[in-house]
Amino acid sequence: MGPDPEKPAGAQDGADRARGKALNMAMTLSPREEAILLGLLTRYIQTKEPVSSLMLADGNPEGLSSATVRHILVQLEEKGLLTQPHHTSGRVPTDLALRHLALCILDQSQSPDEPDWKEVERLASSGSLNGLVQEMSGVLARTVHSLGFAVTPPVGEIRLRSTELVPLGEGRVLCVVVSQAGQVHQAVLRSPEPYTAEQLRWFSGYLNDSFSGCSFLEIRRRLKRQMEAERSELDSKMISALRLVAPYFLEHSEARELFFDGARWLLDDPQLRENLDSVKRLLESLELKAQLIDLLDDLFRGREPLRVVLGEDWPDPASHDLAMVVAPFGGEASGQGLVGIIGPKALRYETVIPNVRRAALLATLASARL
Repeated sequence: MGPDPEKPAGAQDGADRARGKALNMAMTLSPREEAILLGLLTRYIQTKEPVSSLMLADGNPEGLSSATVRHILVQLEEKGLLTQPHHTSGRVPTDLALRHLALCILDQSQSPDEPDWKEVERLASSGSLNGLVQEMSGVLARTVHSLGFAVTPPVGEIRLRSTELVPLGEGRVLCVVVSQAGQVHQAVLRSPEPYTAEQLRWFSGYLNDSFSGCSFLEIRRRLKRQMEAERSELDSKMISALRLVAPYFLEHSEARELFFDGARWLLDDPQLRENLDSVKRLLESLELKAQLIDLLDDLFRGREPLRVVLGEDWPDPASHDLAMVVAPFGGEASGQGLVGIIGPKALRYETVIPNVRRAALLATLASARL
C-alpha cells in the first residue's frame, strides 16, 4: 500500500482530485436530490444492501411517490453517485457518494466537546509517547468496533530532554536519549578513544546544555555545522563529545512506530468477508508498517485537521473496498503523530469522524503531559 511508482504526483494529488470532484458534485445537487441521496446512504450503511425506491418513499417527509423517488435515483445515477448492481435490484452508493457523505459530516461536525480530563490523565499515565500511542489505537478500536491505529511522530520532530553517556568498556559507550515526550532511545556507540565515566558525565552535561529542547532535526543541522567548524573554535572536550554522539544523531533511523488493534472487526463486515484480499493486503501493510506510514506521510504533507481516504485514494487497487479516517495529534514537544480508523468504505462516518477527532484531541493533551 505504499506510493504507486506510476503516480509520481503522489497519493495526495489523487485524493485532492477526488475531493474536488465530490465538492463540485455537491454544488450541482438540488435539495430534493440531496435529501434522497443522504437517505439512501444512511439506509445502505445500516444494511449494506441495495436500497429501492419503495424503501425511500416509505415515510418520506415530503410524501414523494415511489415513481418520483425512482426518477430522482436515475438522475443521481447519471451523476455518478449511484449504481444498480442488477436491473431488478435497488441501488448502492458509489465512492463519490460516500465521499460526499463524509465531506458533509466534516462540514457539519463541531469541534470535540470539553475533553474528559480523567481520560487525559489516564492516557498520560502510560509515561511514554509509545505507550500513549499504543493505548490510543485500542481506545479507538473499542469505541467504533473497527481497526484503530496510531503512529508516533517522526524522529526528526522529537525534542530532546536529556542525553546520558555510560561507559561499557572495550571502546563502547551506551547512549541513552530521553525526549520531552518521555520516549527513551538507546544505542551503543563506538568510541574513537577510551573515556572515563567522569569524562562521559562532562560530555553528557555539555550536550544537554547545548541541545536540550531542540528537535532531533535541529540537532542534526547544528552538529553538521559544528563538526565542520574550525577546531580552534571549540574546546577539545567539546569536539570529543560531538564526535562521539554525531553518528547517533546524524544516522539515526527515521523509523516511526505504528500500533493497531481491532483487526477482528474488519471481518464482521459482510462486504469485506467477500473480499478477503483487501483485508489480507491491509494486514500485510500493517505488519510491514513502512508502507502505510509512507501513504500517511504523503497524504499529510499539509496540516489538515482530518482526512478521509477511500476508493482511488488508496494506491493499491486491492484496498479500494476500505476507508480510513485519520487525524494528526501532538505539539511542539512531541512532534506530529497520527490516529485513525480503517474499515469498510461504507463506514458510519457520522460516528467515526467525531470519535477520531476526539481521539486526536485526547492524544494531543495527554502527550503534552508526558
